[in-house]
Amino acid sequence: MIKGAIFDADGTLIDSMGMWDTVGARYLASLGVEARPGLRAILFPMTQVEGAVYMKEAYGLAQSHQEIIEGINRTVWDFYRYEVKAKPGAVDFLKALRAKGIPCTLATNTDRGPITDGLKTAGLFDLLDEIYTCRELNTGKDKPFIYDHARDRMGITTQETWVFEDAVHGARTAFQAGYRVAGLADPYSDQAVLKTYCHLHLPDLTDFDGFWAQAMK
Repeated sequence: MIKGAIFDADGTLIDSMGMWDTVGARYLASLGVEARPGLRAILFPMTQVEGAVYMKEAYGLAQSHQEIIEGINRTVWDFYRYEVKAKPGAVDFLKALRAKGIPCTLATNTDRGPITDGLKTAGLFDLLDEIYTCRELNTGKDKPFIYDHARDRMGITTQETWVFEDAVHGARTAFQAGYRVAGLADPYSDQAVLKTYCHLHLPDLTDFDGFWAQAMK
């Protein structure tokens, strides 16, 4: 049974995970500096401040640490504002859910400003009833709070709520909290592990009828 849907954004509804892999190189390119191989792996475990310190020292940047952070944030926002695209089938999938009277909400780690622009760019913004961000709720997806908050606002039970996630940690949290989970294939997630934390594993969002048949059981 399904009475409400909660969607992740990056990697689930919008094709943006690759940008996060290249944001450091994109920022450097905007300064006319070529990134050396392996930059993504170096930056991945760092905080924003640590990353800014590394990039300033490693590339001899004239910008201050704060200017580097602001520049990277602009690079991210520009991607959402001008480049991001919907994942295959996402627009029609949301339209089909809404046609059946199913409320659709967003639960995302990305801040409201860029994600709102990204959803508009991808043609998805008007198809979502609400947007909830981890920053605004002071939480992360290692806890089910953002899912519980979205579900509570829809006025439905956990078992009536489907959560759509591409990332293992989000799917695991929702699954362990008792939600019905649809895992979305994305090249930046470990699919073998993802399958252990979802009730359905979807290669994309192009087969709404197949999903609906399973969700209504």
